[in-house]
Amino acid sequence: MDTYEVNKDTCAIISVNDEITKVIEIEGEYLVNTSCYKVMENSCEYYGSSYQGRLKGTRAILGSSYKPPIVVEESNELIFFPTESANSDTCTWFSLNNIASYEKSGGFTKVTFTNGKSVFIKMSTGCFETQVLRANRLGSLMKKRLQ
Repeated sequence: MDTYEVNKDTCAIISVNDEITKVIEIEGEYLVNTSCYKVMENSCEYYGSSYQGRLKGTRAILGSSYKPPIVVEESNELIFFPTESANSDTCTWFSLNNIASYEKSGGFTKVTFTNGKSVFIKMSTGCFETQVLRANRLGSLMKKRLQ
């Protein structure tokens, strides 16, 4: 597959390397022949904006933040957050809406999705929780502004 746009069934966008991305959805997994960053950039454009525009919007709402979450699409509340710099070849993006739980597991964080599938990421659980909280705050402030 050469292109992919995130949707309500997307759980995670995982960078395999700078040219291949693994996509985990509720019902399946796919490999995409493009970078993780490009998947996020294409997804923002698919829904009528740009990645830079979404990033600028997040910064305006939350203030300047490190590893900011973005709202890829408002009506379906497609909010994604990165595990590290979006430009990094090892960045993973998670869909806030499809995370059921997360917990420490050795030197990893185990993230379980709403479909029961899990992934292990090399990130402290505290840092992961900070990202979840930022994404929740962004979603909450967006809802308030849209009312």
